Amino acid sequence: MKNIINYLLAVLVFLGVASCDFETETYQFIPTEDAFQTIEDVQNGMIGTYNSLGSYQFNGNYVIAIGDLSADISVADPSTGHGLTINRYTLTETDGYLTDVWEYGFKTIDRALRTINGAKGIIAENSNLLDEELEQLNAYMAQCYAIKALSNFYLVNLFGLPYKAGGNNTQLGLPLVKDEPIEAFVNIERASVEDTYALIVADLASAKECATKAGSALRSYSQFYMNEAAIYVLDARVNLYMGKYNDAKTSAEKAIQLRGTTTEKDDEKYVEMWSDIAITPEDIFTISKTTDDNLSANALNTLYGSYGSTLNVNILAKFGANDIRRGLISSTNRPLKFDGIPSAQAVNNISVFRISEMYLIVAEVEARNNVIPAAKQALFEVAFRNPDLTMDDLPANSADLLSFISDERVREFFEEGHRWYDVRRTGELINPNVTGVTSFDASKFVFPIPADEINAGFGVVQNPEWNKTRPQDQASL
Repeated sequence: MKNIINYLLAVLVFLGVASCDFETETYQFIPTEDAFQTIEDVQNGMIGTYNSLGSYQFNGNYVIAIGDLSADISVADPSTGHGLTINRYTLTETDGYLTDVWEYGFKTIDRALRTINGAKGIIAENSNLLDEELEQLNAYMAQCYAIKALSNFYLVNLFGLPYKAGGNNTQLGLPLVKDEPIEAFVNIERASVEDTYALIVADLASAKECATKAGSALRSYSQFYMNEAAIYVLDARVNLYMGKYNDAKTSAEKAIQLRGTTTEKDDEKYVEMWSDIAITPEDIFTISKTTDDNLSANALNTLYGSYGSTLNVNILAKFGANDIRRGLISSTNRPLKFDGIPSAQAVNNISVFRISEMYLIVAEVEARNNVIPAAKQALFEVAFRNPDLTMDDLPANSADLLSFISDERVREFFEEGHRWYDVRRTGELINPNVTGVTSFDASKFVFPIPADEINAGFGVVQNPEWNKTRPQDQASL
C-alpha cells in the first residue's frame, strides 16, 4: 500500500499545530519504537494528529472543497482550472485532490492510532501514575479516537458507496487500521462499508469511554480541539448516515447540552464571525488557521478568491430576499465565509462542527418520526436567519419539512462542504455543474481509489466501474 505506508517506514514526524496552546518544537523526529516514553510524547503525538487532520490536503481544504464542488453548490472557474475536474466529473484515478485526501487521511489515522497505543503503553508500564496524569492521557486518547473515527468517516464517504440503512453493506469500504498500525510492505484488503462503519462506531465508543475517564481534563479543552461535545456531534452525524435516527437525535441533544450555547441570535455577529478567528457560540469543533500556517494558494479562501469559484445560481434561489446569510455572498455570487480576516486573506478557522448542525439533525429526526411541533421548533433555531419567516410558516407535514430541512442545510452550510455527503445519504437528485445533466444521483457514484495506491500492488483494489456512474453516464441511461 504505497501511499499508506510511505510515511511509516523510518520515523514518526510530529508537527506542531498553530491552534494548540502547548509549547512544543515544530518538528520532532523520533524513532518509531521509542516514540512514546513520556506523557509529553503522547501530547506531541496528539498535536501531530491534529496537524494532519487540519492540513490543506485533508480537512483544512480538500475534503470541504470536494463536498461543494462535486455537488450543486460551487462552480469552478474554467480559466483557472482549479477544482474543475471534480466539478465537471472529468476526473481520473490520478486526480491530485483525491490522491492527497487518501494519503493525508490515512496519515491522520496512523498518527492517531500510534498516539493511542503510546498512551496505553505508558499506562500499562507505570502503576504509580497520578490521577491527573491518567486523566490527561485519557483526554489525549479520547481526542485521537474521535479524530480517527472522523478520518475514516470522511474517507469511506468519498471512496465507498453510501451506507444503506437496514441493507446489505458488503460494498467495498476502506483498509481498516484497527489496533495496530499498518506495517510496511504487507498486503491488506479493503473491508466492507459495514465493517468500516463498525470500526468508526467502535472508535467513537472508545472516545466516549476515555472522555468519561478524563473528566475535567478533557472539558478544559477549547473548541479548537475534539472536546467531549465534538465527540457527540460526530456520533450524531454517523448515526444519521447509518439511519439510526433516534440515536442521532440523542447524541445531537447531548452535544448541545455539553456545549452549553445556542445558535448565534445576533444577525450582525453571525456575519462578522466568519471574518474573525475567535471562538464563537456556534463552534463545537473548528480547525484554527493563523498567519503562521502560510497557506497562501492552499487556503480554502483561494478557491473562491483568485481561483474564481462561485456559488451555483440555482442555490441562490433558495434564499429569502432578507436572509442574513446573503450577507456572506458577494454581488458576483462568490461565497465569503472563508474570505479571510482583515489583515490576512488566507487566514480562517475551518468549521468542522457547528451547533446549528445539531439542531438540524434533531429537526430531521423529529420530522421523520412525524413529531411536527418538535421538528419545527428545532428547525427554527436555524431557519430564523430569514427574518421574513415565522415558525408558523414552516411546513406542517413530514415530507415537506424534510424537503425544507434539506434546503435549510444548503442555506446554512454552503461553502462548508456538507452538500455532496448529504445528497449521497438521502438519495436526493441534484443538478451538478455538468452540461446537459439536471438530475444526478450521487448515491450511485463513488470516487476512484488513487492510481498510486492501486499500482503499488499491496492488495488495495479499485472501485469497480466507478467511471460508469458519473453524471454524464447516468444521463445517457
